[in-house]
Amino acid sequence: MAALPALFGLLMAVVVTGQNLDITPREAVRRVGDDLTVLCKVPYPIDACRMTVGTTSYRLIPNNQEEEIVYAGQGLQHGECGAHIKHIKEEWNGNISCTLPPQTGQIEVIGTMRLLVAKAPANPQLISPPQPAFREGDGFMAQCIVPNGRPAAKITWYLDEVQLLAGIHQPVITSEPGSDLKTISQNVSRTLAPEDNGQKLVCRAEHEALDGPREAARQLVVHYPPKRLESGPITIFGLKLGGEGRLNVTIRANPAPTTEWTVGDLVLIPPRSNEDGSITALEPLHLGGGFYNVTLVLARVAKEDVERTYYLRVTNDLGREEFAVRLSTMDEPAARKSKTSYLIIDVYGVELETGAIVGIVIAVLILLIAIILVVFAKATGRWFFAGSRGRDHTKSSGESTPAGDVLLESGTLPSRTDTESAAGQRSRLSALSARVRAVLPRGRDRVQATEPIPEVEDKALAEEKKGVVYAELALGDQNAEKPPPPSTEYAEIVYTDQPAPVKEAKE
Repeated sequence: MAALPALFGLLMAVVVTGQNLDITPREAVRRVGDDLTVLCKVPYPIDACRMTVGTTSYRLIPNNQEEEIVYAGQGLQHGECGAHIKHIKEEWNGNISCTLPPQTGQIEVIGTMRLLVAKAPANPQLISPPQPAFREGDGFMAQCIVPNGRPAAKITWYLDEVQLLAGIHQPVITSEPGSDLKTISQNVSRTLAPEDNGQKLVCRAEHEALDGPREAARQLVVHYPPKRLESGPITIFGLKLGGEGRLNVTIRANPAPTTEWTVGDLVLIPPRSNEDGSITALEPLHLGGGFYNVTLVLARVAKEDVERTYYLRVTNDLGREEFAVRLSTMDEPAARKSKTSYLIIDVYGVELETGAIVGIVIAVLILLIAIILVVFAKATGRWFFAGSRGRDHTKSSGESTPAGDVLLESGTLPSRTDTESAAGQRSRLSALSARVRAVLPRGRDRVQATEPIPEVEDKALAEEKKGVVYAELALGDQNAEKPPPPSTEYAEIVYTDQPAPVKEAKE
């Protein structure tokens, strides 16, 4: 029966372990010789502070600061049990636990944190395909392994000094059974391009136990056919007639190319000159990074040299490239300013930036809108076309007088010559007759038009009809064989210097 209380007390201790306890930090990585402070805290006063570091348990007293591990905190009465470890040892790698017994009672609170004593890993290893060189477009994969670090090392990939972000695979971390040392490995894959040639692929390992990163690297060799740096024919500017001329063409190739110049019927393979030494082909000059300068020297530039085209053929084991080269005695055009992130459009040699383009587009839109509004206003007789539309309508349609006459107003009428043919007169009279009939009063209106008009209105009408010429118009086409009809209608043709609206006669 005595075992029951002891078992109950043990269970209670397990239940309350870690309850209401705050431990800082919960995990830490330190190198051998570093210091570390671990603080455990509960919300009530405690009776003692015990720390277990490695395999040794330490009872920490606030007033004792002379040992390797000493008390840290504001005091037991504040519920704080802390340990300041002055110098980390290799054998202390593992858990550090604190035990906080209360001032009254038998239940102790225990907290645990993880201390990793950093151990430097072995040197990184770079594993890659064995062939010494690759071709443009080949797939390339390499693996970097950093073994036996505590904790695992961190791997970063570089191409020369530029960090690689594309083609990086997820790292894999493994450990030997029964060992806390970690081995990390990571792969990188990429499609090789001419720009990769000569660059160094670097696997860089970083670790807390290292004073600086460690690296493993491999030089990349990428073969590719000759490539031109600019498209189309090449023009060499600034040559002087009578002076020496150098035709320089820069190309890119790996392995080193062979070159061949063709000048008319002459073919020159460097290093070689023509018979009189006036034309010399030089060996390609390696500029580094796969770039080569190919030069043809003219001892004296003549007029026929400017008029001909020079052909260059560049060849290596993977292919060839051909160039057409022209000469010019003019100065080289000013270099185009570098294109930046904003939009630039080159129109007939004038570069337009974004602001200019937007301004032009807005101006064109405003012009189109103005034209549309003017056409709409004129067609519908609105806004500033409202008055002129009424006057134009009066001019074009004419008005009938109370007597049934038609007033046709116009500007200056063209004079009629006596040499016009009778057929032309009849056609014009027929057209005018049709317009008159369209506006003549019909039936009852003509009867009303014959009624007497007051004398006052006669005077007003007489004033209006000054300068009126009466023309007798036949209501139909005139025929030389038929007599005119017995009745005629009259139209008044008014000649005025300035068109004025005709007052409508009162009926």
